[in-house]
Amino acid sequence: MKICENCNQEHEGNFGSGRFCSSKCAKGFSTKAKRKEINAIVSQKRKESAHKNVQKTCMYCGKKFTVRWNMRNQKCCSVACGSKMSGGWKKVHDKLSKNDWSNINKKSYANGHNYVAGGTTKWYDYNGFKVQGTYELRTCKILDSWKRHNIIKDWEYTKDKIQYIGNDNKTHTYLLDFKVIANEEFIYYIEVKGYETPNDTLKWKAVRNAGHKLEVWFEKDIIKLEKEYVV
Repeated sequence: MKICENCNQEHEGNFGSGRFCSSKCAKGFSTKAKRKEINAIVSQKRKESAHKNVQKTCMYCGKKFTVRWNMRNQKCCSVACGSKMSGGWKKVHDKLSKNDWSNINKKSYANGHNYVAGGTTKWYDYNGFKVQGTYELRTCKILDSWKRHNIIKDWEYTKDKIQYIGNDNKTHTYLLDFKVIANEEFIYYIEVKGYETPNDTLKWKAVRNAGHKLEVWFEKDIIKLEKEYVV
């Protein structure tokens, strides 16, 4: 009896020179011994046969860019250019009706997301809820400081909404930023803005016409209050 040099099993030695029990083991042993050499050859052939990168011209902005061969059908240099060429946000928006968007927003409000269609300001987590932009985040810290110092009784990142007529003479929904409960149980609202727009004037007027007190905080106001109350 002999021992197969590949599988280490006993055999009669009737195959070939007797070193292996079968043709399968003979081929396997040869491949195993030359595996590194074979792998190197295969790797080199793949490199030689690989397609080179492809230089393209963006169909939207005209900028030159380079892509891998498998991305050779790419038309634009970036997602932004691709979106603009295909119609951007407006194209996505127009696929849904006004009623569809209304239902989407109502559902988002109900879930506490305070969704703003098309908004680009970054969202931040603050004590278990999301606020939009650094101004709102800083306002949360000021209001928490007020609460700790008993300046106010409480506050919330509100879901309260007001209907107003925009510059387009259509009815829109204005989502307020913060609701403050004063120590005398008096309630008022705070709106945080980077700058004022014509539509903002209409929104704020609608809130006050509805009988609510509204304070508008700009960056200079936030900076001043931070110095006084936020450690």
